[in-house]
Amino acid sequence: MLLPVICLGQDFVLTKISGDKQLAVRGTEIKDNLVVCLTDKNNVPVPDVKVNFIVADGYFPNNKTSKENSIQEETIVTDENGYAKSKIFIDKKAEDKVVVIVNVDVLAEPVYFTVSVLSKYWILLMIATMLGGAALLLFGMFKVNTAFQQIAGQNIRTILTKFTNTRLKGFFTGFIVTGINQSSTATLLLQITLTSAGVMTFFQAMSVTIGASVGSTVTGQLVAFKLVDYALIITAIGYFLSFFSKKRKIIEIGDVIFGFGLLFFGMKLMSDSMLPITLNNELLATIADLQSPFWLIIIGIFCTAFLTQSSGATVGIIIVLASSGILSLLQGICICLGAQIGTCSTAIVASITQPRSGKRVMLWHLGYQILGVVLVYPFISFVYYKGELCWIYFVKYFTSSFIFSNDIARQIAMSHTLVTLFTAFIILPIVPLLHKFMMLIYPSSAVEKHFGTAFIDEKYVEEPEKALKLSKQEIERLSEIVSDVMKDSINALKTRHEIVIEKIKYKCLQISHLVDEIIPYLTKVGQNELTEKQSQRETMLLYIVADFEQIADIINRNIIYISQEKMRRHLRFSDEGLKDLKHMHNIVYTNCSKIIDAFIKEDEVLAREVSDDIDKLNEIMHELKRNHIARLHAGLQESIDTSSLHLDVLDQYMKINETLLDIAINIYDV
Repeated sequence: MLLPVICLGQDFVLTKISGDKQLAVRGTEIKDNLVVCLTDKNNVPVPDVKVNFIVADGYFPNNKTSKENSIQEETIVTDENGYAKSKIFIDKKAEDKVVVIVNVDVLAEPVYFTVSVLSKYWILLMIATMLGGAALLLFGMFKVNTAFQQIAGQNIRTILTKFTNTRLKGFFTGFIVTGINQSSTATLLLQITLTSAGVMTFFQAMSVTIGASVGSTVTGQLVAFKLVDYALIITAIGYFLSFFSKKRKIIEIGDVIFGFGLLFFGMKLMSDSMLPITLNNELLATIADLQSPFWLIIIGIFCTAFLTQSSGATVGIIIVLASSGILSLLQGICICLGAQIGTCSTAIVASITQPRSGKRVMLWHLGYQILGVVLVYPFISFVYYKGELCWIYFVKYFTSSFIFSNDIARQIAMSHTLVTLFTAFIILPIVPLLHKFMMLIYPSSAVEKHFGTAFIDEKYVEEPEKALKLSKQEIERLSEIVSDVMKDSINALKTRHEIVIEKIKYKCLQISHLVDEIIPYLTKVGQNELTEKQSQRETMLLYIVADFEQIADIINRNIIYISQEKMRRHLRFSDEGLKDLKHMHNIVYTNCSKIIDAFIKEDEVLAREVSDDIDKLNEIMHELKRNHIARLHAGLQESIDTSSLHLDVLDQYMKINETLLDIAINIYDV
């Protein structure tokens, strides 16, 4: 069958038959013949006419060429059917695209064939580019998530615990947090941590999970906007914001933009690397034969669970492949459905060491994602509408009617979002029933309970004396947890097991949760008309709460970091060094216990006792440092390896003791 006529002569017509736009490798002959047909104006084949095949690099302006552009030339005589064909050889130095000009002396204009040329090692180059692009994409997502956490800080935890008391609030909180940090996994891991610590209920986590599932589709929507074409500009803007700004917030915002730029640039690299596949008709036909929704979903699960670890990354890659013509709409939608389930893999691994409450959050997340796929599966496999699979028809209709686009990238992105919205619309109203079901199949353990304030009550805010008394009781409860954290801190330095560190982190979360409740409560109490004594007492309690939180922060952020660094580098303190650290810990822990007793009993004498011992502790500190230096001089390898960590631990315990001194001063100065 002849293709559309390209060139006309006075009495002849030259037509391209086959061989155009094929793929070739440098230093080899092209796979398919370049075939033309010469006919007269009555469409009768013209035999025995010389046809010239001229090979040249690149395109030529105004469709003209010259001899100096020519690489090789071959003259073929048309056969009895008017056909002329040639298999050209691609030179080793040929450009990425060559043009074959086919002309006949009697014709005014030539016919053009284009051949895309690849390196001899094009498969390795394609794989390397794809892997490099995927690495940039994943690193960009990691950068966005890290920068967002730096911007939000502890506010993320506060948001997840404060603004999730209803299903609707939980849904929108999960959507916004995940939409910004571009990682439903990060949101889920935080939910598991907060629930394990008891500062977030499982019921709250259920709604957040639903919202996070919708928020995770934002990445696909951004990719579908074709922002990959501006990837380097976005990267440059982010870099210069971070590099030239001196304000921390601007630097962190720059890091977010920089991360998005890397993400889009990674996708562009992957898209560009797909060119050889798009030109390989046999491979495209093989890929097109894979139409089973079930196996496509399995592929999505596998790729996300074992390769990308991110549904957003998988969806982005799928959109790139579909835009390149490698995947169909059905294939893209099914793999994206599998990605929703595959993204649970990280949470499954992370929840292994968590208590039952944390595992229940993971099971809900996994079950919810599977349920979403099950709800849509009939409409992508056997339910048809107007001769087309129902979901495919709906996605096309929705995208063209409301987004005004028929682009496959936009269709896949919208399908990913619509699936999560469809599931949320069905599941969110019945969350209470599903909560009962989850508690039935995975009930609470005897020790599992929600953690929160036990004494302070909003109804007493306008009764200062009563409110201050309740606040003191709540702070006494807080101090007991601080004491436990202080006691366990030395175990974190001795152990090689993460579970000890996790236990301390949970308690620190509980401390932060109580502080977030106590400080606003005391602030409201302070807005009343207080006596001078009540005002002093309210101020003292605020200072003491802040000091207890600071002690927990020193342990959680600094001592725990030292412990993790020691484990990461496979180090251990020497026996003598660990003995010195224990000695320092015992002194500070004893002071902590005395200060808590002094606070509970309002014992000024005991508080002054701790204050008066500060000089003695300084002497002990210097002695312990001299002991450490002596071990270094003696060449004790364990002390040499852990020198900076050892000294840092001593400094952290000294900071804790200084904070205890501040509490002591607040006790006896009131």
